[in-house]
Amino acid sequence: MKYKNFIKENLFLFKNVEGDAIDDMLSFDGIAVEEYSPQEIMLSSKTSEKIGLIYKGNAIIRSGDDDVILRKLSVGDSYGAASLFDKHTYSTTVIAASSCVVITFDKGFIEKCIEYDKTVALNYISFLAKRISFLNTKIDAFTAKNTENKLYTYLCSLEKNEKNEVEIKVSLSTLSKMLAIGRASLYRSFDKLEDDGIIIKNGKKIILNEV
Repeated sequence: MKYKNFIKENLFLFKNVEGDAIDDMLSFDGIAVEEYSPQEIMLSSKTSEKIGLIYKGNAIIRSGDDDVILRKLSVGDSYGAASLFDKHTYSTTVIAASSCVVITFDKGFIEKCIEYDKTVALNYISFLAKRISFLNTKIDAFTAKNTENKLYTYLCSLEKNEKNEVEIKVSLSTLSKMLAIGRASLYRSFDKLEDDGIIIKNGKKIILNEV
């Protein structure tokens, strides 16, 4: 298979799974390669159940209710795991931001892999647990009592590098909508957090100081 090494290195389901077992599972039916044009819908509540692994290009995840960008996806990122077994409870939509090549794994393939190697099941559970934790942090941000707390809680939910630095990957206009904060209040909140020494801001890259 042309994409075998890429799948082994990037699909979260195969973390810590032995190479021979992965080779066996990659012979199962249910793997496809799909191409999408910019702005084409890659996954929604109306499409088939599948997990996608981006091989080429970029995509965005939008909320279904207010069309806010929730997350940006790039090469090596996956989508669709949280809705695979109950897609109708999710209102998010994955849309191609550029021309995309995606390796997809349908529900039947995932079920066979779970039955074949319990490590796949453990990886799936671990992934979903992390998503729940991520969403709980988002809820904390959206329901915080003041704008500084909302903003700081949101920043803490982002992926940090070794410098405790995060990057805001949406526009400030989009962020103000996500947090239900006016743009002027959002700017003041950034200034207040920086004045208090809680963050160090450098454009969209922000260092979170220990508090």
